[in-house]
Amino acid sequence: MNILIVYATNSGGTQIASQSIQEVLTGKTHTVVVKQAAQTSPPELGQYDLVILGSPSWDYEGQEGLPHADFIDLIKKCQGTTFEGKKFAVFGLGDSSYTHFCGAVNHLEEFVTSVKGTKSGESLKIDGFYFNQEKNTELIRSWTEGLSQTLV
Repeated sequence: MNILIVYATNSGGTQIASQSIQEVLTGKTHTVVVKQAAQTSPPELGQYDLVILGSPSWDYEGQEGLPHADFIDLIKKCQGTTFEGKKFAVFGLGDSSYTHFCGAVNHLEEFVTSVKGTKSGESLKIDGFYFNQEKNTELIRSWTEGLSQTLV
């Protein structure tokens, strides 16, 4: 299966998570491409069997719990585009001390719905990635293993 992981990052955590996901899926004999949201065009999303979206949650223009600005730009570029039946998976990094813990995940799920995509598996919300990177990396790997079992 051809898989695209699209991510945005502030401090590198979402990039590290994306690379962990790539390692697990590549080990399952999938072809996996990892790209930053800022370098991804809407037509690219349609070229893969599965698109995994990953973003930190942050305060953007005074609103807490939004995806990274690069994802907001990509979502705007996709307006009017549909990916009927395209498989998507979503993960996000956040901090549970904020009001909208991993709010970016909710926004990315709404994006999937708006482009008529199909969500594969449950979304993953990671709390305080750098505070316990080893545990959180294992959580990411476990989530990815579960996701890979749903792929046909």
